Amino acid sequence: MAEERVWAAAAIQPANGTGRGGSGRWIFSASWLQGPVAVVPCCWLGLVWGLGKGRVAGRALWASAVLQPGLCGQRSVVVVASCSRRCAYGARSSAGAGGATPAACATGTAQILVTYFRLFLTLQSSSFTPECDEHLKPKVGMTFEGLEAVEKFYKAYAHQSGFGVRIGQQKKIENKVVRTKRFMCNREGFKSKDIKEINDPLRKRRKQTDTRCGCDAHIFVRLCGENTYKIDSWIEHHVHGLVSPDKRHLIRSNRRVSERAKNTLYTCHKASIGTSQAYRLLQVSKGGILNAGCTKRDLQNYYRGLRYKIRDADAQMFVAQLARKQEVNSAFFYDFEVNDEGNLVRVFWADATSRKNYSHFGDVISFDSTYTTNQYNMIFTPFTGVNHHLQSVLFGAGFLSNEKDESYIWLFQTFLKAMGGVAPRLIITDEAASIKNGIDKVLPATMHRLCMWHIMEKVPEKVGPLIREDSEFWPRLNSCVWGSETASEFESQWNSIITDFGLEDNEWLAKRFTIRDTWIPAYFMDISLAGLLRTTSRSESANYFFNRFIHRRLAFVEFWLRFDTALECQCEEELMADNRSMHTTPQLFTPWTMEKQGSEVFTYEVFEKFQLQVIAARDNCCVQGIAQGVGLKMVTLRGRSDKVREVSYDTTTMIANCPCKLFESIGIPCRHIIQVLRIENQNELPNYYIMKRWQKWCKRENVYDEQGNLLEEKPTDSLDAATRKKISTVRDKMEELIQKAKHSNEGMDFLTSSVLSIEAPLDQMVPAATQNTRQEEYEAFIGCNIPTEVHIHPPTDVRTVGRCKRIKSGKEIKEGDRKRKDKEAKLKVARLCKTCKQMVFHDSRNCPSKTIQGKRSLIAEDVQPNGAS
Repeated sequence: MAEERVWAAAAIQPANGTGRGGSGRWIFSASWLQGPVAVVPCCWLGLVWGLGKGRVAGRALWASAVLQPGLCGQRSVVVVASCSRRCAYGARSSAGAGGATPAACATGTAQILVTYFRLFLTLQSSSFTPECDEHLKPKVGMTFEGLEAVEKFYKAYAHQSGFGVRIGQQKKIENKVVRTKRFMCNREGFKSKDIKEINDPLRKRRKQTDTRCGCDAHIFVRLCGENTYKIDSWIEHHVHGLVSPDKRHLIRSNRRVSERAKNTLYTCHKASIGTSQAYRLLQVSKGGILNAGCTKRDLQNYYRGLRYKIRDADAQMFVAQLARKQEVNSAFFYDFEVNDEGNLVRVFWADATSRKNYSHFGDVISFDSTYTTNQYNMIFTPFTGVNHHLQSVLFGAGFLSNEKDESYIWLFQTFLKAMGGVAPRLIITDEAASIKNGIDKVLPATMHRLCMWHIMEKVPEKVGPLIREDSEFWPRLNSCVWGSETASEFESQWNSIITDFGLEDNEWLAKRFTIRDTWIPAYFMDISLAGLLRTTSRSESANYFFNRFIHRRLAFVEFWLRFDTALECQCEEELMADNRSMHTTPQLFTPWTMEKQGSEVFTYEVFEKFQLQVIAARDNCCVQGIAQGVGLKMVTLRGRSDKVREVSYDTTTMIANCPCKLFESIGIPCRHIIQVLRIENQNELPNYYIMKRWQKWCKRENVYDEQGNLLEEKPTDSLDAATRKKISTVRDKMEELIQKAKHSNEGMDFLTSSVLSIEAPLDQMVPAATQNTRQEEYEAFIGCNIPTEVHIHPPTDVRTVGRCKRIKSGKEIKEGDRKRKDKEAKLKVARLCKTCKQMVFHDSRNCPSKTIQGKRSLIAEDVQPNGAS
């Protein structure tokens, strides 16, 4: 027969008469119940006492209770509470009914409030009392100035005790001043089930742990004066274990992304360092994870909040940052276009330094659209060149939403407008029909050539693994492409390579040969400075520079912060090179006046290349003969490679021309010209061979744009720069003091007390600033406000025909092929095949005899008289 469950009325009283704030145990006065009397910790029934609205200490609360075996452990309790002093009771029999039903109210006027407790702790479990310093423990009657002081005090107590804190309910006076507030243990109450989980329990959801267990430890404060709060009640005991000291830094209420953590995060992102490495830096600088104050996930969530805030206004904020740059310095140029839906589709910008660099070094430029795209798949398109230190410099950059002809036409027109309508003499780009169409339309007088580096990087993929692993292929190809000085020399070597390696049917190589005059140096040796941008090392360095702050996960705002920092680094490198050229003297290796002249005129980097030619002229150039003509002299020279050069020298202009075309290619006189000049008793270089762009002082003169703006960078804010300098000074001095005091406990105590004593007079000197909201922190980091109304939206549904992922170099492809071959070359172990019963290198699944037998059976079926064939 089913067990009989008995409902009974019982008066529940605090055992020690302390009332709601007491810490004793509640006693069931139910001696007439069969079985042991239940002794329940007071914190379990604290909510029942609160629901009874008992405001007088010691007031009895009527409730009905039932001992229900088997619900959890040996015994558990279900409590049904009522606000009425009268509660009906009776008996009810049930066969396996789950849970308890509330008692019926005895009178029609009494309102019954039912709370259904399912306690997952056995009655035998004991409470846990926190252990901490006495001065940290709350006491009833303690007063605080403001709720922030209450929260700070209780969190300090909780941190040392080993539990987390949650902010509970509060009541306000006329919705203004908080009258009462509750600070509780983070494991208070029970988590209710999500309605979606109840309706669809089979749906996959992220697994989550439940921290709630019904703990009632808390403090309850009440307003007792003007912004003064008093602890009205305090429950100390917990129904769960407390966190050990080595894990207390993981409690959620103890974790906070501090100002130092935020500053480290922002600084690292400006330097193109991700959040994970920023946290690692914070961890090391603060002396370990225990002192970091937050977890890596906290820092990632904080930065994720920034990305969430700017997700819709990203494009408008990017344009706003460009506009702010122009407000500070009118020499900053930018332009953009949006489509009919308000999406940003094109944007270009060039700062004052970039425009000034173009005025000095813009005769030869490189345009590359093969860099990794951003978060919106927009194509990053920088214009670059070479300065007087042979460094890559930026002339301007843009983003395009597609690679159609009209996009490149707009970009080149905008670039030309930014540079005062002055077109470059030569532009080198990657191979794309839309780029060529745009150049033909906007820059018809500019010579267009293709970047050798991009073409050569594709060769390993196009020739196949067998040829690219041939030890003879690459030396011959490089000698053909890079070393040919004439068109006929290139064509002879190219045809020989194609024949020797059987590449006659390779369509890609055949197409490259038909356009050879656009990318082989031998076909444009006469173009001035055409060799500046053709070297592999320069293209690789430019790719490395830009790919540091361009990748698919970056929004516009994030890109700009990194881009701005990278440009500052580029400018700093130029200043360092200027300082080296101006204030150092290079070592000379010959007594020639020409070498000394070069060291005084050329920048250090250019002089190094010139000095190599001077030494080669002294050591490797032998005069084979001199032929005198009318106003022209032909000098025949032989070098170490036995290659004969015939240099023509004009006796009237005193200018020599050499077939090696080094001066025409990069603007530095070759060894052959230097030797001829010495034969003609010219101890110094004529001015014709000293190009202005290679001189130390080439950028000293001021440059103005069409509107009369001086093309010079200006600080964003002089006051801001002065403040940053002071902040840097204070940080440096503090670090010095820490390093000095850390070797002595007395020294560290003195330094700590001295720093803490500064706060009070500083508060009197500086008015108390209101706490910045998270959005204000984000805006301070970004440098502009996050708009509430968005008119310029980020692009959507962007489609490009350009690169989606980085081009692999030939070295990487070779390494991948090598690893694949090594894997295939591993020795296979022979094993017994169950089909052919032999020790072979296959199994029964792919046995050849099995395949042959299957084919024979099919043939036999086909020749049957009643077959279908």
